[in-house]
Amino acid sequence: MKNDRGCDILVLPHSFKETKDEIGDSYVLSYAEDKEGSPESITTGNLVGFIGCNGMDIRIHSRFSYGENDEVKDYFLYYMLGKVLSLNFFDLNTSSSHDDAIFDFLLFFFPKLLKEAMSQGMYKKYVYHEYNDANVRGVIDINRHIRRNIPANGKIAYRTREFSYDNPVTQLIRHTIEFIRRKPFGKAVLHNDPDTEGYVQQIIQATPSFQPRQMQSVINENLRPVSHPYYTKYAALQKLCLHILRHEKLSYGENGDKIHGILIDAAWLWEEYVAKVLSEIGSGLTHFTKRKRDFDLFEREENGKKHRFQQIIPDYLDKENRIVSDAKYIPLHFSHHLDDDRASAVYYKTIMYMYRFEADKGILIHPVQQDEANSQQGYIEDEYKIIETKGVLKKIGMVVPGGKDYFEFKQNIQKLENKFPSF
Repeated sequence: MKNDRGCDILVLPHSFKETKDEIGDSYVLSYAEDKEGSPESITTGNLVGFIGCNGMDIRIHSRFSYGENDEVKDYFLYYMLGKVLSLNFFDLNTSSSHDDAIFDFLLFFFPKLLKEAMSQGMYKKYVYHEYNDANVRGVIDINRHIRRNIPANGKIAYRTREFSYDNPVTQLIRHTIEFIRRKPFGKAVLHNDPDTEGYVQQIIQATPSFQPRQMQSVINENLRPVSHPYYTKYAALQKLCLHILRHEKLSYGENGDKIHGILIDAAWLWEEYVAKVLSEIGSGLTHFTKRKRDFDLFEREENGKKHRFQQIIPDYLDKENRIVSDAKYIPLHFSHHLDDDRASAVYYKTIMYMYRFEADKGILIHPVQQDEANSQQGYIEDEYKIIETKGVLKKIGMVVPGGKDYFEFKQNIQKLENKFPSF
């Protein structure tokens, strides 16, 4: 996320402006003033995570957290992250210092960013190699040749510029892998799923010149951000690796006004989490994102050719059974009649998707506190019939349980996930 001065901070997803919900104008904190101009109330948006400025740290929890001060438990946030990032948070050590907790949190982002970058292929660039043999195939290095080959020994010192997978960027990733391996939970981070494990092996095989003692020089070679029209996902991975290896907080701003932190769009995280659950229970709904496939709303004819435009992307779609669904990270329980602005964001968009895909059923999936649900089946339902049509709109609240510790919470929520309807 960049400010007007081109400074950045790590966010998940990496660019708010590219998300379907258009949260590029989202805010971290906002306040309303009273008549005298003093702050009357402070609110947060959909962003959760850690942020701090000038020695003051703020932790923004989800609305499903409980506890006070340093004892706040946000098990649901960690559980969603673990599921989406394919990580097993087997031990949430709340006794660690705040700075160490934030730093360890960085390591858990590594597999996701590695997979996104490697999905574009192994990073390849031109690098210079020095040789000293009789098979000259590059520019002769006079000074090095005099030092090494006088008196004459039949060899010539030269250097070549070659397209190689073994380059500063892949070396940086390799150093990060070796660093994470030394952490107590390194195995959980690097070997928790087959894709991550496979990409880690590819990086190791692509960096035969790896030398542990060269870490600082590799870091220096990566101070300039990756800028490549094809390998666009490597910039975020490169930045994360640098901060992991330098054990630094992510920060931006002038020296006297440092801001550090990690911000996560909870609405995006909720959508990704629901997609995982729907896939596991065999719902038949396919999750669509801008990276997979797009649909258009309108079609017009021009010069004898049909042109489609006005891109739309439903969260989940089952065209065969004519069902569309959206994930909503907002409290919808007990909310029936909504004002026009909110109805446009909650009801009308889903109904538009129903019309576009000729679906008779629309589903809004939202989280709900267990004490509000009063349900043992893992979800609650509200059903609305769209007047004078066959259409039905359902609001389904997924129950978020409690737990005395993370292990109990995980057991409770997995039981409720298994009870979620498959539609």
